[in-house]
Amino acid sequence: MNTRTTTSFPDHFFLLFCVTIFFTNLHLSPCKAAKSVCNGDHYTNGSKVERNINAVVNYLVQHASSSGGFNTTVEGQGADLISGLIQCRGDTTGKECHACSMEANKTIRQVCGNCIGGRVWLDKCYLRYEHVHFIGDLDTTSYLVQNNRLNATDPEAFGSTVKALLSDLLVKVTKSSNLYSSDSAVDYSSSTKIFGLVQCWRDVSVEDCAACLDNAISALMEVTNGAHNLGGVVYSGSCTARYDTYPFFNLPSHPQNSSPSKKSSNKIPIILGSLGGLITLLLLGGLIAVRRKSKSAISEKGRKQGNEHMQTDMMWGQDLRIFFNMETLVAATSNFHEDKKLGEGGFGPVYKGEMPDGREVAVKKLSAKSSQGERQFLNEVKLVAKVQHRNLVSLLGCCIQGSERLLVYEYLANNSLDKILFHPQRSIELDWQKRLNIITGVARGLLYLHEDSQLRIIHRDIKASNILLDEKMNAKIADFGLAKLFPENKTHVNTRVAGTYGYLAPEYAMGGQLSTKADVYSFGVVLLEVVSGRKNIDFKLPTELHNLLELAWRCYSGGNSEEVIDREIIERCPQEQCIRCIQVGLLCTQTEASLRPPMSTVYSMLSNSSFTNLPNPTKPAFVNATHERSPLYASRTPNLISLSSSSYAPSVNDASHTEILAR
Repeated sequence: MNTRTTTSFPDHFFLLFCVTIFFTNLHLSPCKAAKSVCNGDHYTNGSKVERNINAVVNYLVQHASSSGGFNTTVEGQGADLISGLIQCRGDTTGKECHACSMEANKTIRQVCGNCIGGRVWLDKCYLRYEHVHFIGDLDTTSYLVQNNRLNATDPEAFGSTVKALLSDLLVKVTKSSNLYSSDSAVDYSSSTKIFGLVQCWRDVSVEDCAACLDNAISALMEVTNGAHNLGGVVYSGSCTARYDTYPFFNLPSHPQNSSPSKKSSNKIPIILGSLGGLITLLLLGGLIAVRRKSKSAISEKGRKQGNEHMQTDMMWGQDLRIFFNMETLVAATSNFHEDKKLGEGGFGPVYKGEMPDGREVAVKKLSAKSSQGERQFLNEVKLVAKVQHRNLVSLLGCCIQGSERLLVYEYLANNSLDKILFHPQRSIELDWQKRLNIITGVARGLLYLHEDSQLRIIHRDIKASNILLDEKMNAKIADFGLAKLFPENKTHVNTRVAGTYGYLAPEYAMGGQLSTKADVYSFGVVLLEVVSGRKNIDFKLPTELHNLLELAWRCYSGGNSEEVIDREIIERCPQEQCIRCIQVGLLCTQTEASLRPPMSTVYSMLSNSSFTNLPNPTKPAFVNATHERSPLYASRTPNLISLSSSSYAPSVNDASHTEILAR
């Protein structure tokens, strides 16, 4: 994991002195490129580094507006690794964000040319790529300060007002639910207002955000003579701050709250009515009714307090992009109309929605019947909001209102992999190249989770229904409700079993021993499903074909692996490449976890044709297809939990979720 660094207050001024040559004194010009900085050596045309830079920058620009104005991604590894970040200003619309990201792309290409690192600050967005993994690290090494040359008529009073405004915004931004950004305006005189905005990039922690803004505002005060100038802006590698005497940001930038006094007055008759009902119940129901009412009241109070704590914890922990209000999501989904329903999983139904700015989204709604939903809702928000990758589905935000829990994701046009792969008519849409791209995309996403993200995460529920496909059939891993943070210094942890029957690694299913190799096993099963075009367990087929792993092993060891390949593609695919994938799938599903390769090796095996002489796999773990319950699962100890077979029902866009039932 990357180690965050912070710059002390004295160090900041030394740094400020060192980079003074970059400071400019000019009238601020919105929507113009503020500054571009190019880093590192130059790459060779046609090299893998160049391809990775192009992939990173193109992905960020393409997805900036659709992911709520912020995105990160990583391409390659080792000597070829390129990481990137894009951040739009918190008040920008989707259209403005897209336009700014396009301009940032144009600028950074023109200025940085063949450099292996670069960044560009524009008025409404920031774009950066580097030859190192910088995502999640506080960057206070780069400052650019611009100021208006005109001074206020009363510099001291004006400066004091600016300092108070920016200090207030610094405090507010760490509590903000609106894109880690805060803006406001204060009256300076009867004819003059001062407008201020501060924002941190959303890959840093709350503490690092505060440190970045504290240093940035100090730098701004230095260059503007204590804010005596009528306007100023400071850009750093992790945040920005600005003030001016005209509204340079969109007003209003945040949804307005309803009047609290009106809400309170509406509650008075409800409270009185409830009190009267309670007295009646006490008189008529006796002691039993009293106890039931007390338990109900305590439960409701606890839930309301839980809602408040949940929102506060998520805001302070930077665990989400934005809170959506219920009215917006109701309008977007036509009041959750049946025609908008994409499907339903264990979490609850998922609906297609259209936001006011035209963006299409998928809204996942917690079912009131889901006993595990509350915990998994929080788990998904806390984890998905902290990771961003081209092969992971993007969480745009959430909604918490009363008993309602909703998650808002980017909408992916082709739904989940199982909807196409196992469909008798649609499977023809997946030619071999598309299938190979899906396989390598999932491998790349898992590699990021296991090794490259700021958090080390085990997904625990990799399966075809949790792999979503965009309009170009690019794969994105979804449903992090069961995902688990994994300590850096551990090889495995013991935990309760959760996941989907048929995709669980034997050491995890039998003893709750969890490691990254559990995801490797699940990936191997999915890989074999993609090559064969069939489910890993399918009782509709003849007995000898029930178990895909058993079939793949029998064919591989017998020298006729081509029998596993889907009949839909066998005539139009490079069989040698398909057989290689079958071998990789069997390597991933070996019984001994220590024999399974890590995802970095798996990805190299799949994407690098020069990776020759693959090791021979050992016999995989089997689930006896001739029995209703396998001896493997029958041997589980009583403290583990069994898995619902209902998880074989096809999942829906972003809604797949395994039911966990007590034995």
